Amino acid sequence: MREHELLGPWLRRFLTEYIVTERNLARNTRSSYRDTFRLLLPFASREVRKPVDRLMVRDLASSLVLKFLAHVEDHRGCSVRTRNQRLAGIKAFARFVGSRDPAHVEWCGCIRAMSSKKSMQPSVGWLTRPEMEAMLAVPDRRTGRGQHEYALLLFLYNTGARVSEATQLKVRDLSLGAQRGGHDLATLHGKGGKIRQCPLWPETERVLAHEIRDREMDAPVFVSRLGTGFTRFGVYRLIERCAAQIPMLAGRAITPHVIRHTTACHLVLAGVDINTIRAWLGHVSISTTNIYAEIDLTLKANAVALCEVGQERPRRSWKEDKDLMAFLRSL
Repeated sequence: MREHELLGPWLRRFLTEYIVTERNLARNTRSSYRDTFRLLLPFASREVRKPVDRLMVRDLASSLVLKFLAHVEDHRGCSVRTRNQRLAGIKAFARFVGSRDPAHVEWCGCIRAMSSKKSMQPSVGWLTRPEMEAMLAVPDRRTGRGQHEYALLLFLYNTGARVSEATQLKVRDLSLGAQRGGHDLATLHGKGGKIRQCPLWPETERVLAHEIRDREMDAPVFVSRLGTGFTRFGVYRLIERCAAQIPMLAGRAITPHVIRHTTACHLVLAGVDINTIRAWLGHVSISTTNIYAEIDLTLKANAVALCEVGQERPRRSWKEDKDLMAFLRSL
């Protein structure tokens, strides 16, 4: 068996050379591709009855990939969007192999011809201002732990940051200089290595200044009760725990992304233009941000009022319009 027919060497080159060195893809994208094959390889091994290290590229036939995608949905309980994400990782690998070995062009074409499944755009979940204020009131700020949790919740609401952007925030990323004639800013490192700056409210600046006292520049801004940086899982648990203590949020799934949606929706209600909100949230395309222009019934009612058909006005002959006749004679 020739080495270029084995799946292992190709996959190693794809994960360690192509997506890191050649493409320089974001860390989360690399993790997504890695996780796809961590699921796919054991599944393929069981289907073709071969050890993982003896799998061949052609063993990943389109029929097997379809079975794997069905397994992701039916047995793992994943959504259609997750299923399509797994397929995107497999297609990227097929494109890599096909572009470097003509013997696998046909296999590559079969994989890349597979279609993504249509999925419904999930509705935008967000909190009203009283609900968000209730969330901020949950942490007990008389304790150190409550102060840490309040600072994190307030920062998420202020900036609309993704959970990964908040957990990766370092002390050096904060510019707290309003009292010295500057601007209070947080530098966020977003998806794809993109960097953006978000202004901070005076309350956020005060809380964060207290949080980072006596900390090194490379230290995380948000720390848990153990003194270590918050993890993604820790942020999710914190928000779930706070939401569980608010009766008006009973039965609703509140996540860090819901708070991100909340920031965007409140900016829309405040009259901030959609392009500014796009830059605030770090969206590449404004079409992603446009969903927030459709979420509030108040905005829709105002738009309808502007277009409301009123009572028909009595018509008047243009000859009776003295101002119009004077205007015409003056030309």
